[in-house]
Amino acid sequence: MNHAWLLDLKTYLEIISLAEKHGKKAGDSMQEEFNEIMKKHSEKIKSLGAINKDVDLLTGDLREEGFNILNLNELDRRKENER
Repeated sequence: MNHAWLLDLKTYLEIISLAEKHGKKAGDSMQEEFNEIMKKHSEKIKSLGAINKDVDLLTGDLREEGFNILNLNELDRRKENER
């Protein structure tokens, strides 16, 4: 089950910063850091629900419904394919 969360950019950057302090690199899971920040700032993170689809399938479905969706995974794959 995958969960969707709503958080502001400042909170997301705090998660990234904590992950970097823990020695994580791009592509590593930041779940541990997300959980830690969520405990500290639960008011800044809102659950949008849970779904069985992964992020790629979900963004594709939303695009078919007419939504403009940015999927950073797709950008990373394009960069890798250009190399």
